[in-house]
Order: sequence, then structure tokens, then C-alpha cells
Amino acid sequence: MFAILALLMMCIGQCQSQFNTPQVDITDADTVGYDFFRQDENQIENVGYLEPLFQKMYLQRTRGGQKISIVHIGDSHILGNFITREVRTRLQNAFGEAGRGMVFPYKLAGTNGPKDFLVESNTKWYGASCQRILTPETPFGISGFSLETTRMDAELTFRLRDTATAETHQFTKVTVFQHKTASQYDLEVRDDITAQKAELFLESPFAQTYYFDRPVTQVTLKARKLTSQQKRLALDGIALENELAGVVYHSIGVNGAKYQDFVRAKYFARQVAELQPDLIILSFGTNEAQGKTDPNYITRTIADLTGQLLEQCPNALVMFTTPPDSYLRGKGFNPNLADVSSAIRKYARDKGYALWDLYDFSGGENSAQEWKSRGLMTSDSVHYTKSGYAAQGKLLYQSLIKGYNGFVASKP
Repeated sequence: MFAILALLMMCIGQCQSQFNTPQVDITDADTVGYDFFRQDENQIENVGYLEPLFQKMYLQRTRGGQKISIVHIGDSHILGNFITREVRTRLQNAFGEAGRGMVFPYKLAGTNGPKDFLVESNTKWYGASCQRILTPETPFGISGFSLETTRMDAELTFRLRDTATAETHQFTKVTVFQHKTASQYDLEVRDDITAQKAELFLESPFAQTYYFDRPVTQVTLKARKLTSQQKRLALDGIALENELAGVVYHSIGVNGAKYQDFVRAKYFARQVAELQPDLIILSFGTNEAQGKTDPNYITRTIADLTGQLLEQCPNALVMFTTPPDSYLRGKGFNPNLADVSSAIRKYARDKGYALWDLYDFSGGENSAQEWKSRGLMTSDSVHYTKSGYAAQGKLLYQSLIKGYNGFVASKP
């Protein structure tokens, strides 16, 4: 019975897009009512570069059957999931939900994280991030964080339950990212609510993919010692997806991160490739601008990260974003943000990538006072309130849909 219901839901998910009009309406709920944004200029530059993505979105919207993978990488602005949640929710409402995407037990690693999933464990873990270790090469992977324990009985449970709304989401596919060695424990992947053990389907040196027979709302990873060599369990990240067509929007962020921190992470680009991204969005610049940085150096780090990602993900498209204005160490006008944004802008334009220039159309220099006076920036004057991040997410969604609708309108 459960198998029949699951199959029926999958068929509905695959077919529902056929009843949608090709274009997507931008509703009042998607708009931002702050007058300092030049919303007419909220457009993606070089939007034609994104036509392969828009074509896939069009096919999913009109026929179904398309899996669209977007990977959004950045610093603390992305880590909190406030921006990406706005984009993810709206894109999935318009094109179908293919899963939550990347998650990580951030609290166990000693940092903040998203609020739309819960994590529990029976043991203490050691955690670190790619931003904290400054060696030329670091042993980090897809999340920019790592988590490790030596406990043989270690368990880690993820629940897709939003702490604010109590809303739950289902998934059937669990990808565990590890750069596995002989010293690491094996895993058992199970759900205690439905009494299911997930089956290992694919395995590589960088990730293992498991499937449940029936949809679940939680998953437990349990260490299993099978050889005398195994002495620890290490995790780079987890991706939770379903087997429906639609959008999966992965968000990856690290507090204090710069482009170079992910360049130095040895396994990062290789594991991102496991997500088979159609679009990679790179959102950095705030931390580079917290000190005077040579624009040529910034350009090199942008090129290094982009090069690593495209070497491993040759079919992915790339879009850069510029950071909104903020204060220098929270104390006043930051003269470096214009230079950093200019370096990002120039690199994207010179290489022909897509660009979302938030810094420019939200006011540029000294616009941080506009964000702050409207309650959109926190007391540290570097980060933004939930409302400030929600505004950024809505604006990013609008720009993507404007580009998509323009593509649809141009079709014969």
C-alpha cells in the first residue's frame, strides 16, 4: 500500500507541471517595498548566458520530468539560510520540490546554522571550518565544515522539521559526503519511525548515496566498526532529496569565509560535482572588504575557485553576486566594498558569466545607512536582520524569474 501511494505521489509530482502556464507570475508576496532599492535595475547581467538553465526550467514547468540543481555558495550571509530559503521556497513552488538539499550539523561543530531542520546526537563531536585553518591546503569538503568522533556507537539524526513553523518535508535519497579512508567507520542509514534501513546505491571515494523504499522525514546515521583499522567517523556534509522532478536548491556557507577559503579546501569542488549542479551561485565579498585587499589578488582567488568548480562541474553555469553595503568592522563607512564589488563585477563581465549586482542597485557606497535606518541590518552593522535577508532573497528570486520570463517570451 505504501509503495502504491509513493508511486502515485511521484507521478503527480512528475505530471503537475504540465498544468502550469510557461511564465511565472511575480506576486506581491515576492516584492520588496523599500524605496532605496532601484528595483527596475534588479536584472541579471548577461542573462542570455543562463539560457540552458531557463530551458530546463521551461521544460519542467510545461512538461515535468526535469531535476534542476542549484548550488549557492558563500559566507555567513548564506550560512544562515535566510536568503536562500526565500529563493528555494519560491522556486520550488513554481517548478516543483526535489528536496531540501545540503544540510550539516552546524551546532555540533560549534556554529550557527539554518532553522529548518533539527539535529540530535548521542555523543560529542569535534568540528572545524575551512575558514579557521589557514594552511595552503585544508582537508575540508562540500560544506566547508568537518565533523569527527571516535565513538564506535556514534549516532547522528537529522529531522526535516522547521523550528519556526513545525512544517516537515519528506525525502527518500540521502547522500553522505566523506573523503573516506580505511580508518573511518562504515555507516548504517535508517529511519526509526518507519522502521526502514536505507540501501546503499552508489559509492565513491567522496560520497555514498542511500535510498529509502518509502518517504521519510528523518534519518539516523550510525557508526559501524567492521575492521580493526576503523577508529573514527568523519563527515563533510549530507544532502537530502526526493525522487521527484523540480528544484533542489543547495546552500553552502561558512562564517567569515572568502573565495580563497574554499579554494584551499581540498575536496570541496570534487564533492560539489556529486550534486550535478545546473547553476552555481557565488556570493562573497563582505569578508574580503573587511580589510584593504589588492583587487588583483581578489581576481586571482575568484578565478581559482571558479576554475576548480568548472573543472569538476564542466556543465554548470556560474553566476556571481556582489555584496550589499555594510560597515567596516561595524564602525562606519567601508571604503573597500566598492573596490571588491568592482573586482567581482569586472571578472564576471570579462569572462561572460552571469552577474547579480546587488551592491549597485541597492545604492552602492553609503547605502548601509539605508539598510540600517529601516531595521534591515543588525547591531553589528555587517550582518542583516531576518527582514533584510528576506528582502535580498526576494530580490534574487525576482531577478531569476525576470530572466526566465524573458526567455519564455522570446520563444517562437
